[in-house]
Amino acid sequence: MKTFLDVKKAEDSDTHFERALLQRAIASSKNGITIGRSSQGKFPLIYANAAFYDMTGYGPEEVIGKNCSFLQNGENDQPGLHTIRAAMAQGTDATVLLRNYRKDGSAFWNELTVSPVFNEHRVLTHYIGIQSDVTERENNAQAIASLNIALTRRGEELALANESLRSFSSSASHDLRAPLASINGFCVALKKSANFAEDSRSAHYLARIEANTQRMKELVESLLTLAQSTATPLRLAFCDLSLMAQEVIDTFEAASAGLLAKVSIEPGLTAWGDPSLLRLVLQNLLGNALKYSSRTPHARVHFGRAPSNEGTTRFFVRDNGAGFDAHNAAALFSPFQRFHAESDYPGNGVGLATVHRIVARHGGTVSAKSEPGEGAVFYFSLGPGCAPA
Repeated sequence: MKTFLDVKKAEDSDTHFERALLQRAIASSKNGITIGRSSQGKFPLIYANAAFYDMTGYGPEEVIGKNCSFLQNGENDQPGLHTIRAAMAQGTDATVLLRNYRKDGSAFWNELTVSPVFNEHRVLTHYIGIQSDVTERENNAQAIASLNIALTRRGEELALANESLRSFSSSASHDLRAPLASINGFCVALKKSANFAEDSRSAHYLARIEANTQRMKELVESLLTLAQSTATPLRLAFCDLSLMAQEVIDTFEAASAGLLAKVSIEPGLTAWGDPSLLRLVLQNLLGNALKYSSRTPHARVHFGRAPSNEGTTRFFVRDNGAGFDAHNAAALFSPFQRFHAESDYPGNGVGLATVHRIVARHGGTVSAKSEPGEGAVFYFSLGPGCAPA
């Protein structure tokens, strides 16, 4: 008998200790934990841990014996509440998101999980609630949702802007080119009919009109190219940049009846990109290198690949021509920016802006280094999706 009593006493001691551990765990939880007793279809609270009081700002005397509905501050038609009521009526688990209010009136988002407790006769006796303050998570989610809405609107605005740009390109293609062609045609007709002496003031004026008409035509063509560099969708394909560069040089050589510069092109330069747009990049960079080195004895132009610390491939076009002040290099890539007089090196200042936009569309960057009289080097890289094959 004594042995039985000792065993029973030991079992009671273990049970008491385990209950103490359970109470300690519940009391130490960072989640709010409440227990409500079933009473005529309602569940007034009989217990709440310290985390619940910290979360809500209420004290035990304001909570015990009450239903948790006081946390809704009158907002009793939230979707989550309908789910909770249905779960309690059916004796099932449920997890919902509720907007609750602290004692000081400040709102917080409460992720509430309720679980039923039944006695040995399967009668619902209690409900346990586990509550988490997820305000930061929900605020972040709402911020992301708002950002997505803003980005969608921005995308729609950009689509509209691109459509306007395409409309402008179409208009410029016809409405600007046609008058310029007409002016040039009348200049030719006037020259034939008037028979001005070559050294007369009238002939000089006519020549000026023709020259400016041609310059305006070239400017319109450059602006159209600049607009199309961002308006058309990218069509990525394998590009042999070495071959492409050689074709560009061959075209320049044929147009100018020979080149004064010695051009070297590294073999095996490849990338994924839009072939037509990358050809424009090479046309502008190689064309500028040839132009600005045209007055340099023993002119040299080199297209190659440079090492990069960023894991991307950088290409470069280098010349030993006129160069420029590198302190203003960033301005080079804006439209109509020039560092040399047009009488020295003709151009309209749109080519490098086109290069910048095309490279940016490929996820890359473009930069330049130079000193006056020491030549220049232009670097451009393409994004990870355009890495060399």
